[in-house]
Amino acid sequence: MGDKEEMLINNNSLGINSSGRPSEETKFGNKQEKKVEGKHEDKEEVIGKIEKKENDTQKVEFSCYGIIIAIIFFLLNFVNGMHWITFAACAAKFGKFYHLDNIWVDGLSLIFMILYIFTTYHCSWFIDKKSMRWGLNFASLSLILGSIIKIFINTSIAFAYIGQIFTALLQPAILNSPAKIAATWFNDKWRVLVTSICCLSNTIGVMFGYIVHTFVMEENTINPKMFKNEFRNYLILEALITIIAGLLFIIFMREKPKNPPSNSQINRDSNKDKSSWTEIKELYANKNFRYLFISLSCIVGYVNILATIFNSYMAMYKISDTHASYISGIANFFGIITAIVVAAIIDRSKKYTLVLLICNIISIVFYVITTIVLESSKSKNLYIIVGILFTLIIGSAIPIYSSGMDLVCELTYGIGESTSDGVIMLGNQIFGIIGIIISALLRTYLKRMKYLTNVFCILLFVISLFCLISLHKANPELERTQQDKKVIFPEDQGIIEEIRDEEKKGKEKNN
Repeated sequence: MGDKEEMLINNNSLGINSSGRPSEETKFGNKQEKKVEGKHEDKEEVIGKIEKKENDTQKVEFSCYGIIIAIIFFLLNFVNGMHWITFAACAAKFGKFYHLDNIWVDGLSLIFMILYIFTTYHCSWFIDKKSMRWGLNFASLSLILGSIIKIFINTSIAFAYIGQIFTALLQPAILNSPAKIAATWFNDKWRVLVTSICCLSNTIGVMFGYIVHTFVMEENTINPKMFKNEFRNYLILEALITIIAGLLFIIFMREKPKNPPSNSQINRDSNKDKSSWTEIKELYANKNFRYLFISLSCIVGYVNILATIFNSYMAMYKISDTHASYISGIANFFGIITAIVVAAIIDRSKKYTLVLLICNIISIVFYVITTIVLESSKSKNLYIIVGILFTLIIGSAIPIYSSGMDLVCELTYGIGESTSDGVIMLGNQIFGIIGIIISALLRTYLKRMKYLTNVFCILLFVISLFCLISLHKANPELERTQQDKKVIFPEDQGIIEEIRDEEKKGKEKNN
């Protein structure tokens, strides 16, 4: 093969434009001809045109501003997590001093999950088809407004619910965007890690919220007025953090870099005209996506259940709010560290399903041990043992969620990242809502059978494991990674392959 042909096949700097289609071609001996506007070109002319297209194509390069985008998005998702568990972090005392049953306290967190179901499609549509920047800016303003409204809780408990509604209203725009942020600003060497960190910022916000409660509020408060004043102080602190994070995001957010970071991102733009409903239908027609949908829905549904009911559930085993908050904080912190390590491993190896399978198995093993300990141990230091076990469970579960959200985009490449991750998150919220309701019923009506809540959670992990095994056996192709490896325009790829085949046949004939 000639030098020019070799260069065209191996040159990594070429972009991709999927809108083109292979041209009609005919072969005559050692010549390759292509019909273009009624004219015939020989092999050398065709190659010359391709070389010119290479020079004219959009550059692929990394933008350092992407680091700033990742940081400000991290902060935005961080405060989103804080607002979700504002009331769950002190659920038992909040219910007692504000005279609310468990279901009404849990309902303040459920608002986030319920509203997600009704607003996720519109948020994903706006971010994928209109503007990621403005979709997230509107979500920032909604968070700021909701955080201010909640400050007036001591005037009326209704302000708590109204504030939660505003903070939750556009949160799908935030929860559905980590993979899109990563794909828009980073190449394939960093996408899993950036997606994981952006997803985990919500978990870090949850962890921060649990821990800060223990510093702002007195553990053994028995005076309702004192508790309410301390809780309002916490809400003021939460509002200040939200205002700072929201304004920073609005000021520094940009739609996209000057030049895309990868070939797959160039190619992605050509699918922007496809309707969201068409994309959703394609998702559910994809068997591998269905496996991942069920698996991640179970795992994140469990994480949502745990974040919402953890303190009130630990209270049934006589573990205080303070100890429960520390357990949750430490477990989530460990989960964040392991998720970052797992993401780095996957970025280098691309062995998504194998790594996630291992994490799932570890979670099941330690959850079974935790259930046995909770039901049988009479130790005064039960919270220490439980803390260690939950740290290992969460440390194995969170990487499945964070890296799984990037795997979704790999398997459904060509469909908007916010749309594909949004459908996954929809399943997460539904599973979370069902789980919280079941847990509340178990705690209310079957107090002597507390272990059933843990059995239910273990079942979620087992279902997830089955789906991951099925996905691993299917050995799906990583579509987005394959696009990044392609170094020639699709309409020209056929031409080069024909040239290569002709050369090969010629050599075989001569031999």
